[in-house]
Amino acid sequence: MKKLTTVFLILAIHIFYSQSKIYAFVGKKISVERVKPDDSFNLKYRNVYKVEQVFDDEIKADTLVFNSFTHMNQIRYSVYDYAIIYLVKNENGEFVHRRTYYKPIILKKNGEWYGFDISDKNIKGYESINNERLNIRKNLAIGKTTINEKIKNKWLVNAFYPEKFFTRIGKNKVETKYLKTAEKLFKSN
Repeated sequence: MKKLTTVFLILAIHIFYSQSKIYAFVGKKISVERVKPDDSFNLKYRNVYKVEQVFDDEIKADTLVFNSFTHMNQIRYSVYDYAIIYLVKNENGEFVHRRTYYKPIILKKNGEWYGFDISDKNIKGYESINNERLNIRKNLAIGKTTINEKIKNKWLVNAFYPEKFFTRIGKNKVETKYLKTAEKLFKSN
């Protein structure tokens, strides 16, 4: 009975939030810090992001402060300096990130933001972007805090910078292979 109640509760939450209007923006991480949760079921994080690009007219501020809720350890999008973050509004009209939906943004080139969707199975629709090298040392250090297990650096690189999008060129460096513009990533959602 307990399992059935849990499944029903998760399904109800999913239905409720899947019908909520979603607000998206490209943001630069200023801070992500764990705070005291409202309940014992979720972990709560306070996020501060500088708004770099919006996909919705309702996001008017240049900086957004919002809470994230997860059952896992630290929010995975905090590994990246930039990301497309998807928000909903709570009953008080405040922006909230209840799901861990995000798309990493890696590069700004010629005035456009580029990133990838970690769940994409292939590179169809991606642009070939070569010779852009990224130092990911800081990102990997943050990545270690998002996963509780002791893991090797190589696994972290592949987890956060998958081989279909990047080529590993050193212990803490990758080179881009395929990325999409932020607009295409947003529209594919």
